[in-house]
Amino acid sequence: MDVKLCRPLLDLRMPTLVTKAAFTLPALEDMPPIHKKLRGLKRLEASPPRSLRDLKNIITTELTSVGKKLSRLERSYYGVGKSVQHEVDKYVMAIKGAMRMLTIFDMSSVTAIENAIKSGSDPKRYKGDPNNITLLKEAYAKVLTYVPDKFNEIIEYCNRILTVLEKYFVSFYDTDSDVYLETAAHYEEQLRTWQKSIRGSLERVHKLQRDFKAGMIHFTMFTPPVAKFCKKNECENVPFILIFADACTNIRAVMTVLKTWLQADENYPVFLRNDIDDMEKHKEEKVKLMRDSKQRFHAVTYKLNQTEIEWEKAATEVDNVKEKEEALRIEADYLINLNAELQSEVEFKVFRRDELKKNIADYSPENFNETFDMLTDEVRFAKDRLPLVKRQLTAAQFKLEWVAEKRTSLAKIEKELQQLRRDANDVDQGRQQREEDVERLVKALALARRIHRYKTSTDVAEKIYFCLPIGHRHRAQSLQSLTPSEDTLTKVCVTISHYIDLEWMDLYRELPFFPKRGKQTIEKDISAISVESARGPRENRTLIALNRWRRHHTRAKTDDIMETLKRIRRLDILTEVDKIVNPPKIVEEVKETYVPPSVAPELVPFYREVERYDKLRAAHKVKTGHQ
Repeated sequence: MDVKLCRPLLDLRMPTLVTKAAFTLPALEDMPPIHKKLRGLKRLEASPPRSLRDLKNIITTELTSVGKKLSRLERSYYGVGKSVQHEVDKYVMAIKGAMRMLTIFDMSSVTAIENAIKSGSDPKRYKGDPNNITLLKEAYAKVLTYVPDKFNEIIEYCNRILTVLEKYFVSFYDTDSDVYLETAAHYEEQLRTWQKSIRGSLERVHKLQRDFKAGMIHFTMFTPPVAKFCKKNECENVPFILIFADACTNIRAVMTVLKTWLQADENYPVFLRNDIDDMEKHKEEKVKLMRDSKQRFHAVTYKLNQTEIEWEKAATEVDNVKEKEEALRIEADYLINLNAELQSEVEFKVFRRDELKKNIADYSPENFNETFDMLTDEVRFAKDRLPLVKRQLTAAQFKLEWVAEKRTSLAKIEKELQQLRRDANDVDQGRQQREEDVERLVKALALARRIHRYKTSTDVAEKIYFCLPIGHRHRAQSLQSLTPSEDTLTKVCVTISHYIDLEWMDLYRELPFFPKRGKQTIEKDISAISVESARGPRENRTLIALNRWRRHHTRAKTDDIMETLKRIRRLDILTEVDKIVNPPKIVEEVKETYVPPSVAPELVPFYREVERYDKLRAAHKVKTGHQ
């Protein structure tokens, strides 16, 4: 009888306390498997990082691991203690010798190399050193073996690291919606450049090999350091020798950019802190300048308003005397002429009277006395009228001078008003510019503080991992859009239940869940739904499944359903769902009231007002004088 000893040392001993149940050890096959603790990128996929600093340490360790893998790969390709220079010295001269014997001028493609190997293997066609063909085969085999197959793991690792960096090490800055912040905008531009550079370098590893196999390669396709090395060592005709070196250079360039990214992200909050300090210093100065510009604007505006009032008053006075001015001018001209006539008449009468006195002998006493008295009366009468006429003329001239002064004053006020308007416009533009500067500075300062808070927060990495909103602004946006999205989501679920039919199970399996649900749990849900709605219509199964998904998925939204419909290739349902999510805008046609052709175009508004009044009156909504 065969006896299996599970515990050889314990089973053959005398009965002691060790054989008791409390002291017995389980058999080897009964012991649970030992699970290794997840590290590196696998740990990031299974659980959130504790902080961005912890994540940076993990990525740095992974980059060191990638560097070690690349070094081992180079050591395996070149040999211990050797480099690309040893590779060139070993193969290039021999391959060029074989090319000369075969009269081949270029080995830049797989076809050319295989033809050369085939021709070199034929003793009738190749009379050179067989060792050269052997070295050509060896170099060609090494290139095909190592590139790109040996780099796939490293490239995959670099892509995974890039995915992590794109997810966590971000600028938290939107160039389209956020106010301009130089540090954040420059960092965001750098991120896009680095992403493009990394993807381009990784893609070149495969692209160069594809060109080598399908077409041909040229040394100018290499990275600048490798192309320079190729030209220096005269390898332009045998560029395939440096394909491996170019792939290693691309990987090292990717690692350099990734390390630069990590360092830049570490310096990012420091630069933001410096920007915040600078903006806080400039804020007080800008606010003071804004207040001064506001005070100047208010002073100029007040002066402008007062001047406008004065101008209106002066313009009113000038307008009021404009009609009297012409009459005053006519009166002044008449009085001037009258005054001149009276003075001439007085002088003429006095002259006649004096002449009459001189020639008294020529007249009779009666005629002399009568003529003398008449001239004396006329002179006295004219002299009596002169003061009155002069006073009237002076008054008319004074009034005309007053009108002229008013016109001069009005012109002066108008000129001053125009200057004040220009000054007010300039001051207003300066005030607006100051206000915009302060507003822009305040927004930039708030944005810099928010980004700095995100970058220095201890839980931001965990929030990014669980796709939780970061900051109050995002939370407010999500709360504002909660109610309408739920209503839309219900309509979408009902629409899907009409069209999905038996594919509701595939839809349920592909829908995302948060927290995650395992495959067995999802299959149990499908079985429970099938049993629960076995006797009802098929639409009920879909609605029950979607309601269960909404209950278990704390972030259910229409985008998740639309993406799932794309994955299960139900584009017909996706079209119906899109009509609900993005309904077409209904354009209402405005009916215009009939207007008789006899009504002139400029009278159409008045015609419609009269027609509206008639309708209101017919509806007894307007009281008339007869009621």
